[in-house]
Amino acid sequence: MSSHLDRFRAFCQTASFWQGKLAGVQQFQLSNFDFSHLADSSHSLVLPNIPVDTVLGKRAEFFFQFCVEQSSNYELLVANEQIFQGKTTLGELDYILLERSTGQLIHVELVYKFYIYEPGKIHDSSNLSERQNHELSAYVGPNRRDYFIKKMDHLISHQLPLLGRQETALRLAKLGIPVTNIKQQVCFLAHVFIPRSAWQNDFPFLNKKCIVGYYMDEFAFAKAKTTNLYFLLEKKEWKIQPESLQVELSHENALERVTESLRRGFAPMLWMQLPDKSFERFFVVAAV
Repeated sequence: MSSHLDRFRAFCQTASFWQGKLAGVQQFQLSNFDFSHLADSSHSLVLPNIPVDTVLGKRAEFFFQFCVEQSSNYELLVANEQIFQGKTTLGELDYILLERSTGQLIHVELVYKFYIYEPGKIHDSSNLSERQNHELSAYVGPNRRDYFIKKMDHLISHQLPLLGRQETALRLAKLGIPVTNIKQQVCFLAHVFIPRSAWQNDFPFLNKKCIVGYYMDEFAFAKAKTTNLYFLLEKKEWKIQPESLQVELSHENALERVTESLRRGFAPMLWMQLPDKSFERFFVVAAV
């Protein structure tokens, strides 16, 4: 069973969805953090105490804050600060960081996603070019209830503009933080799964380091019978590197569990261990 340390290491290895800027939004890379002073003491780090039932996105928030606090080059000034207009919640600022060497303040919004690449649908966006809109519409959640463009538009139209509201300026002023010189960036981390037939695709606008596996529908999985071992993942383990787990499944047993999970509306992630002891990581999604 994976530990908090395994999951933290996996979080730190997650790639940004894009590199540089997309639609004017600058990425904040996890590689910005300087942990060199921890090289000889990482085994003694006291990781955040994360409740067992904490959802994946909230776990990412714990780990990002831990990264800031352990880094030598950033200081955490604000975390998960809610902004109100009277009794109405306008939104939440994820983080405001101080870059120690320059004194620069940075407002960072954190996003942690799992997507499959499924071309076909177009989701309109006023923030992306026609080419970007056409390509980026293909990135959807494994359960198809979430998609990249919806999240990107929400960032650009709601989450980032929150910093410019008068209510935010007043709240930050009470914390001693001026809003006049704050840069805005997004730490948009993602694991992307593609069709096996698409490995040679160009994938414009995507940081290809995000591609970590493939996906197939339930009927393709039913036909892809092998004698390999399969492991069905809890969602909190989705981001870690594949390894042998306690519960080993045959293809027949895995298919039963996959079918049951899809019946409940959840696309499962599996690891398949090959004869050479290496692993493949994939989602099984509902057929369309």
